[in-house]
Amino acid sequence: MPVPEYLLAMKCMAARIAGTGNESSDVADIVFLIRHLQLKTPIEVLDIVAQYYPAKQIPAKTQFLIEGLFEEGGL
Repeated sequence: MPVPEYLLAMKCMAARIAGTGNESSDVADIVFLIRHLQLKTPIEVLDIVAQYYPAKQIPAKTQFLIEGLFEEGGL
């Protein structure tokens, strides 16, 4: 069974945001995992992602999503 940190990294790398239709979203899972791991800043989240994926391969959409979640006050 994967550890929560790895699940968070995978969800962040996919960073799927549901639109219209039957599209999947990773946002709820990302928020749950951030809270579960008690992470307090976007940097802490991105550091975990970088443990599993090279920092140069982390998409800009992932960075914007994570930063946005913290800025909106949902975390």
